[in-house]
Amino acid sequence: MEFFKKAIVVLSLISLTACSSIGQNASNSTNPEVQEDIYLKSKNYTGLINMYRSFLKNKEDAKVRFKLASYYYQDGDYKSSLYYLQPLMQQPDLNIYALQAKIMISLGDYPQALRTTERMLTKDNQYAEAYNLKGITLAMMGKYADATAAFQKSRDLFIEDDVALNNMAMVYLLDQRYQDAVGVLLPQYLRGRKQDRMLRNLVIGLVKVGDMRYAQQIVKAENMSEYPDELVDSLSRLGPIKNEVK
Repeated sequence: MEFFKKAIVVLSLISLTACSSIGQNASNSTNPEVQEDIYLKSKNYTGLINMYRSFLKNKEDAKVRFKLASYYYQDGDYKSSLYYLQPLMQQPDLNIYALQAKIMISLGDYPQALRTTERMLTKDNQYAEAYNLKGITLAMMGKYADATAAFQKSRDLFIEDDVALNNMAMVYLLDQRYQDAVGVLLPQYLRGRKQDRMLRNLVIGLVKVGDMRYAQQIVKAENMSEYPDELVDSLSRLGPIKNEVK
């Protein structure tokens, strides 16, 4: 059941701590930028966190602190991310506000997340990411019409189409408007857009409108599961999507 909860949540907050030979080789490099690049390619957030903790321990630096908070966030440790971000909130910029909003959303503190997005818009009322984060927050609060409007505004301000459309489709799934979700995502898929969250949401939408055959085809074609038939069958027996998200 946990897979299905994650399948429609808009944020990509997957903790990946791959310990490949690439990540192991990072410690052999003395160039911090090379180290960071190696860790990023292997998605070794533990290595990145350890590296930036050591930097910050030796010298306080706002950019280093922000990166450390960001990597804690990407590793799924939201409380540590907030802890290390907190000193920067005395003079917040849009990037700091954006990370704070993401953390609050991940922690389920939607009122605080909403207040943070409003502060972002006070600084810059044409900031697309602020509307996107506001939309995510409103969707999690069950305010679907307001969330859709926020996502549309972010799209008007030229946030990436994949982001805006997937988020609008997510709202339709939460609101049990499954045909609308398919209507948003299927044209994107047919144009060759195959971002992971979009594919998951599309498959859920197809199952919910009863098109099991097409859902199975996509799962097989995109190698989404070793057991495509079982996956689609499990999805077909789910209740309303919004009851699966807490």
